[in-house]
Amino acid sequence: MKNIKLYIILCGILLSISACEEQEYADYTAPDELSDVSWLIGTQPFVNDPFSINVDTHMPFMDLSQGAVSHEWIIEEGNKYLNTGFTSRDSILDEFVKEDVGLTLSDPKAFVLFRNSGFNKVRLLNKFNEKVTYKSSEGNFEAVQGSDGLWVIDTTFTFDVFAKILPAFSISKDGAEVLNITGDQETSIEDEASWPTVEIEAATGLTYMDNTTIGRPNATTWIIPDGVPNQVGGQEQEIKFFKLGTFNAGTIRSQRINELPRYVREKVIPLKVKVIQSSQPFEFDGAFTENEDEVIRFRVNGEVVPFSGEEGNFTVHVTNSVTGFDQNIDVVSARVSEDNAIFIELILSQPIYNSDEVTVSYNGSGSIESADERPLGAFGPENVMMHFGGNIIPEKAHASFEQPSGAANRAFALNYFTGNNNILGGGNFAFERVTTKSSDGDASMKWSTPASNPLPNVNLWSFGLARIAPIPAGTYRITYDLFIEPGTTLKTFRTEFNKPTFSRQVWNIENEPRGEWITVSNTFTTAEITPAQNLRYTFRPHAAENPGVTGAQVMYIDNLKFIEIEERP
Repeated sequence: MKNIKLYIILCGILLSISACEEQEYADYTAPDELSDVSWLIGTQPFVNDPFSINVDTHMPFMDLSQGAVSHEWIIEEGNKYLNTGFTSRDSILDEFVKEDVGLTLSDPKAFVLFRNSGFNKVRLLNKFNEKVTYKSSEGNFEAVQGSDGLWVIDTTFTFDVFAKILPAFSISKDGAEVLNITGDQETSIEDEASWPTVEIEAATGLTYMDNTTIGRPNATTWIIPDGVPNQVGGQEQEIKFFKLGTFNAGTIRSQRINELPRYVREKVIPLKVKVIQSSQPFEFDGAFTENEDEVIRFRVNGEVVPFSGEEGNFTVHVTNSVTGFDQNIDVVSARVSEDNAIFIELILSQPIYNSDEVTVSYNGSGSIESADERPLGAFGPENVMMHFGGNIIPEKAHASFEQPSGAANRAFALNYFTGNNNILGGGNFAFERVTTKSSDGDASMKWSTPASNPLPNVNLWSFGLARIAPIPAGTYRITYDLFIEPGTTLKTFRTEFNKPTFSRQVWNIENEPRGEWITVSNTFTTAEITPAQNLRYTFRPHAAENPGVTGAQVMYIDNLKFIEIEERP
């Protein structure tokens, strides 16, 4: 018996499920003395694996064999044959089940309804008076002669049938479970009046845990209109509540997405959340950040009631070590964020720059309150994380070694060169593009030297950083993502810019963590760089700057960024 999992195509035709639902196949009489074996299966077109399907999927089969003495379709217990006449609008197909047949059907066409989850087999048994051969991409299948003298082609089609997703979940407060719903338990908003209630303080939360196993889901979304966040993915999430009142705990959405047979199921969470006033002080609760539009934003540990007239209670102090700027800048607007009421935003009377150091303080004498009526306590000075723009090197070939190169004198990455001394003893390379480790995209540049070699005298050169667009004159923060293998004792590496100018940066990594991706940064000031200049950028661990470094060294380099630093005039 042959076990087949492939598309079967005859004369370039593949029938879709929708095309087969309502179609009656015309009877066909094979010419005398002609024997041939072939078939059609109405698998879903344009999917990665048409033999992976959802439970309760119906599938048309057509035996087109010519000259067969007999043929049989054989299905497994639990699955059903269907009569014709149903349409895509029929969601319940029980009334179309062939009640007068069991697991075997001798018709040339068969509509099979898959009711069993897991692996399901549909067997086609054809018998001929003469030997026949079926040619497929998996090889030739030859008929086998049975004890009755007939020649048999015995083929089995295997389908992976995915069960309906049955969401299961639990809700916990401070590690203690307050609700547990299994997959086979149904929930309904109509039963809302009988739901249990859990009481929590404002600005605290509940732990939502997805326990779903039935249906093989691969994505979870929690939808909690009155929680924070109000929609979030992940198997386990901490959801906080800030407003006083009693609210529904939300909904779980469990899904199979991407190339699997897709399926979505939502289940309401049968729980009420009663939010009472917090016993904790209302205070600053998160880092200050500068938005791209220079608005300063910070988080507090509760939702804020809209307020006005509080600008004078904030102090914003700005210093710049390069220009000597050192003064307070007035706040002209203080407000609750429209996007999320646990954030407060400040607008200043003067511009600020990402080369500045900015701190914010609040004197606590204002009338800013949380939604549960707690006054905001004094804080500060707190540092502001300044806004930096995106990478001015947008192409992945330069930024993260994504495009390979076959040229012999390159380090296996487009736009990067090493020269002939890149080849070390024993067939090793000082620099080599690899796809086994990366922090961004699929590839990185590996730098290594065997234990028997000193630090190799090899530069990694890149030409034409400005070939997509000119790099304006200015000061830039240069960052690299590095993965330094444990045992690597390298202390520094250098980067250089020349042609037409020369600039060297030495990067100290002696005390940086090993065995994990890290980001290191340096600064670089330049005149305008144009494509015509064909600027050369060099990366190199230099032996003279690493005294005493011996033994095997391995480091991965990825995700080069040039980020503009705003200079205060």
